[in-house]
Amino acid sequence: MRSLWIYPEDTEALGVACKSLLKVLQPRYQKIALFSPIRPYDGGCEGFLGCDGLNPLEFHSAIDKQKALELVSAAQEELLFETILKRYDGLQTTHDFVINLGYAPKFFLNALLDLNTTLAKHLNAPIVAVAQTSLERLKAMHSHILNKEAPFAVGLLAGEMLEKPNFLSASLCKQRCELEADLIESVLQTKSKITTPLAFQMSLEKKAKKQIKKVVLPESEDERILKAAHRLNAMGAVGLILLGDKEVINSQAKNLNLNLENVEIIDPNTSHYREEFANNLYELRKSKGLSEQEAKQLVLDKTYFATMLVHSGYAHAMVSGVNHTTADTIRPALQIIKTKPGVSLVSSVFLMCLDTQVLVFGDCAIIPNPSPKELAEIAITSAQSAKQFNIVPKVALLSYATGNSAQGEMIDKINEAREIAQRLDPQLEIDGPLQFDASIDKSVAKKKMPNSQVAGQASVFIFPDLNAGNIAYKAVQRSAKAVAIGPILQGLNKPINDLSRGALVEDIINTVLISALQAQD
Repeated sequence: MRSLWIYPEDTEALGVACKSLLKVLQPRYQKIALFSPIRPYDGGCEGFLGCDGLNPLEFHSAIDKQKALELVSAAQEELLFETILKRYDGLQTTHDFVINLGYAPKFFLNALLDLNTTLAKHLNAPIVAVAQTSLERLKAMHSHILNKEAPFAVGLLAGEMLEKPNFLSASLCKQRCELEADLIESVLQTKSKITTPLAFQMSLEKKAKKQIKKVVLPESEDERILKAAHRLNAMGAVGLILLGDKEVINSQAKNLNLNLENVEIIDPNTSHYREEFANNLYELRKSKGLSEQEAKQLVLDKTYFATMLVHSGYAHAMVSGVNHTTADTIRPALQIIKTKPGVSLVSSVFLMCLDTQVLVFGDCAIIPNPSPKELAEIAITSAQSAKQFNIVPKVALLSYATGNSAQGEMIDKINEAREIAQRLDPQLEIDGPLQFDASIDKSVAKKKMPNSQVAGQASVFIFPDLNAGNIAYKAVQRSAKAVAIGPILQGLNKPINDLSRGALVEDIINTVLISALQAQD
């Protein structure tokens, strides 16, 4: 499904651009939707509903203006954008093309939220900027779009244009609503790969719903877990198991006004699984000196019980850690779930959701000082994790120097890790040592590593040790206001994921959805 966002100087320019686009798109696409996310559009939609070629039934919206204003006044802008994204997602499944009707400066909510660039990024819809007052106005709109890192398709001037600026632009016949003949091909070739944090998080929900998996949350005593369970339950993207006393959990949920109607609750102390799990745990660990009595006691621990649920196939994944250390969460998994064939260690990645893209950082939580072989393994498993979330892996092994510009023990370690990774996975696109700027900025890469297939376009960033990785992810999270999803554990036979003890409800929801996706076929 293709889409464009019309960014108009005024409502008249919106109408002219919309009709002009429809003229050239209707012969090419069978089902075209006109989407005005917030309706009514201060006379915009209604102002050209009756025009030739525009059927009122073709208009769609997500929310009315008053309701949108109420959400903004309550500081719930994200809920507003979420509502719009969900409606847009529905249109994507039923239409071949969506023309998004943008907003003129006089629209109050646009002045508050910069709707044109913000929504174009969320919807990943290239912008058609339309002005009719002057070419300077069009240039200013183009500059604003680029400054906001929004996707840009073309600039249109509704009138005669004596000069063409250095960005792709064209004139538009206002009276006949006709675009220049060769313009539409250029517009349709414009592609955007922008992913905002909200769009990425909503894509997790969408993917999880395709194959529902059951996730166990052992820490039901924490109200953050119960609040996350309530929202996940309403979402319908995963099945949930809470561990604990059913009466206590339901009472706490009632006090918090939460609905856990479809959530399964299991008490390890009274569960019929208790004997089965104790016997299985004993068989798994007797060679390590575990006695039958110790096994019976151990399965009463919620983390061990939850891990046994996953091991036995009664649940597909476990998420824990709001009241436990990382070691407490991982230890049962290493003893029971164990690592995948060919994988010698458990490592982690964070999905760093920046304003317009999602990057993978590893390892930022588990391995303190990886050897070259361990670093290579982290790089390979991190690339595999990236693929699970539709991120094309281009792996940068990070260091304080790029290429052969420096020598030393750390540089030797990175070079050896790269060679091992290339030997283990010849198809993997990996390079290093790379400084961060050379790995992500094409202009820097062109100077420092001009022949690299990774430099300047890396998506997976492997840090030389835990010190660097942990500092980096927290620095980006706090200073760039990035959404950091993780740590996502990798290398285990089945998904077991750890939460920070300072995790927010949103963090828990994201981790549960990630875990469900890891469990999918």
